[in-house]
Amino acid sequence: MRIVALLSAIAIGLPVAAHANDFAGRFGGVTIGANAGAAFGRSRYATDPGCRRGGANATFCEAAPDASAVNGTAVAASGTGTLSDGAFTGGVQAGVNWQTGAFVFGAEGDVGVMRLQKSASASGTFPFPFLGTRYTLTDSVSTDWLATVRARLGFAITPQLLIYATGGAAFTRVEFASRYADNAIDANFPGGTGSGSIRTIKTGWTVGGGMQWALDRNWSVKAEYLYADFGSVSVPVPTSNTPAYSQTMLVSSDLVAQLVRVGIDYRF
Repeated sequence: MRIVALLSAIAIGLPVAAHANDFAGRFGGVTIGANAGAAFGRSRYATDPGCRRGGANATFCEAAPDASAVNGTAVAASGTGTLSDGAFTGGVQAGVNWQTGAFVFGAEGDVGVMRLQKSASASGTFPFPFLGTRYTLTDSVSTDWLATVRARLGFAITPQLLIYATGGAAFTRVEFASRYADNAIDANFPGGTGSGSIRTIKTGWTVGGGMQWALDRNWSVKAEYLYADFGSVSVPVPTSNTPAYSQTMLVSSDLVAQLVRVGIDYRF
């Protein structure tokens, strides 16, 4: 009876053990794959009007205690805001991972499209009128690609299902532009205008996490969330209505992005 019981236990246990061993260590190795999802970007911008000091002739404001300083306060308020946009993101990734028991650690890099683009215009009335009474500010931000290099640390809660955290460096190309115009128009003082822009590759940081499901020995699918912060850029905006009347504004803008995406990987 003891032999029969032992053989029965082995017979029952074999399919379970075979199933577990079939997926054991499914998250280690070199992988390549593709991903797609949505990106949500936010850029907060602010304007320093650059009111001229020392009684120098300015486009629209001189520094306090000059009465025109209130124009600078108005322009700064109009030139402060938030630009938000959402877009498709997708690309390719490659990585390498090591699995020790249920723990998985490794690194992954990816590159793909992330075309965020948004602009906003704000108009106002100068509190201290001169030849012109109204002004308009226009600010815009855009990106076209995203790349990350990240470490990964995960735990296989079942032989097929991995949960993981990830973090590292993020890269994108940011273009930010700002324009100014007012309606100070007469024979001697045409409307004040000015513009400035910057296009640069920004390095930031990213953190996130996800879940990965092993379909078989080679293929897996995953769902992932990333938060990326690229810091800020500053743009000088020289303005003038004549050569004798000018000033330079300074407009700064930051950029953060959130990504929600799914991917598929092939393990070698």
